[in-house]
Amino acid sequence: MKKVIISILVFFSCHLFSQSGAIVFNDSIIHEIKIQTPLEDWFTVLEAEFHANITDPDNFPEIYHECDVTFDGVTTYSCGFREKGNASNTLANFGRKNPFKISFNEFNNNQTFDGLKKLNLNIFINDPSLMHDATCNKLMRDAGLFSSRTAYTKVWVNDEYIGLYLIIENVDKTFLKSKYGGAFNDGNLYKTDRGASVPLDWQGTDKQKYKDQGMKLTTNETMDDWTGFINFVDFLNNYTGDDFKQQLEIKFDVHSYLKALAVEKCVRSWDSYWSGGNNYFIYDHPDGQFKWIPWDMNETFQDIKVLSGTTFLNGYLIPTPQLDKRPLLAKIFQYDEYKDEYLNYACDFIRTKFTLDNLGPSLLRWHNLIDETYRNDPNRLNSYASFSKSLTEEMEDVVSMTKSSFVLRIRYPGIFPFIQSQREWVVQQLNGWEKSCEIKNNGLYNLDVFPNPAHDYINVSNEGSGFEYAQFKLYGSNGKMYMLSKFELMQNTYFRLELPHVPQGVYLLLKQDSDGRIGRAKIVVE
Repeated sequence: MKKVIISILVFFSCHLFSQSGAIVFNDSIIHEIKIQTPLEDWFTVLEAEFHANITDPDNFPEIYHECDVTFDGVTTYSCGFREKGNASNTLANFGRKNPFKISFNEFNNNQTFDGLKKLNLNIFINDPSLMHDATCNKLMRDAGLFSSRTAYTKVWVNDEYIGLYLIIENVDKTFLKSKYGGAFNDGNLYKTDRGASVPLDWQGTDKQKYKDQGMKLTTNETMDDWTGFINFVDFLNNYTGDDFKQQLEIKFDVHSYLKALAVEKCVRSWDSYWSGGNNYFIYDHPDGQFKWIPWDMNETFQDIKVLSGTTFLNGYLIPTPQLDKRPLLAKIFQYDEYKDEYLNYACDFIRTKFTLDNLGPSLLRWHNLIDETYRNDPNRLNSYASFSKSLTEEMEDVVSMTKSSFVLRIRYPGIFPFIQSQREWVVQQLNGWEKSCEIKNNGLYNLDVFPNPAHDYINVSNEGSGFEYAQFKLYGSNGKMYMLSKFELMQNTYFRLELPHVPQGVYLLLKQDSDGRIGRAKIVVE
């Protein structure tokens, strides 16, 4: 009897622990998801259904196929899975890796795993680092916003190994209740659908107009009540009362949105509301205030241009060219108080969150965690070499848009130097708005090295930033490069740099920091 009681207690303690999603979103390990489905030719079936749905969603709705899902050895039966995505799927036009959605409760309304009803399994389109989504969601959460959690996983379908995926927390009623608390967070949740552009402009009182734009109701679908959403868009576009700002504060969480926009601009997001009018949720909270929830942030940490050279980005921290196309932005930034608040958020963000001290350890941990798994991924969308260089070196891809005449040239700066360059860009932008914001200055500095003269090695002092990642170059007096190291992690008070087979002589040692600064020292090798 005692053993039975202990077993029951263990079960309930594990069950309660799992309600938070802590098991699924443990990002310190690579999980394993094994999908078993009676579909023998599952890939062909899912592909055909996905493309039929893109072409004619009214006649070919999204279909979940029954399957069993084993997550890290624990099996949940009678689940559902299907293909998902937009460009993330249509651009993955080789191999057998496509993004999936898993529904634990598709055929059993009360069924969950780790307290979760659905999971998104994303691939890494336009992301050689495999970390864009994970990093941006982390930054949103670091900024105090509600944003999806992530973790890495290997995926099998019918015992066929498909490769490495990113698990992304689904934004649904489970998400809303866990983030906003309480049992009554059952308001309407709206999402921009695949390929949509929903600028929140006034389309009248007919809800079908907003559906045609690509807005989708994702909770309480059977009620199909768009009254709150239409009233908000009406207010946003048509209300002219002197108390507009006060009413906006009541109807919309302006402050959280300004934080989200600051993050998007810092990470150079272009596939979002301010630019494309897409990739966001807006939640009609029961307290009467709409909440903004960011979504789908793989198109970040990059510059993207059509081959003619026309950029999809603009150089403004406040996206002024979009104001006449985005009513929400126009109404917010007409007030100097909101401009100041936003600029202050941006400054605080680059000084506290968007730094290598904050991001560096997570980026390096994830990079090292998935390195070997991605090397052996049978369906890689990007080369292993591009992944290996993604933290520190710039790369460029030319991508043909499926079923489109557009060809894109995408430049991916190394993430570490990109962070510093974007921080400096924000400082310049803030100066233009007469806002002072100071960060660590870039440029040359003198290295502290010892012993000097050196023999087989030299110690390089670490400045003690908490996280230092650097590359070393050694030049002779004749200008010849005698040594080029990989980027090395410096975690201690000094780093021992080996000098194998370096002849006697006088040399210039350069240290290329991950934040773009360059340290230098003259050394003598005896």
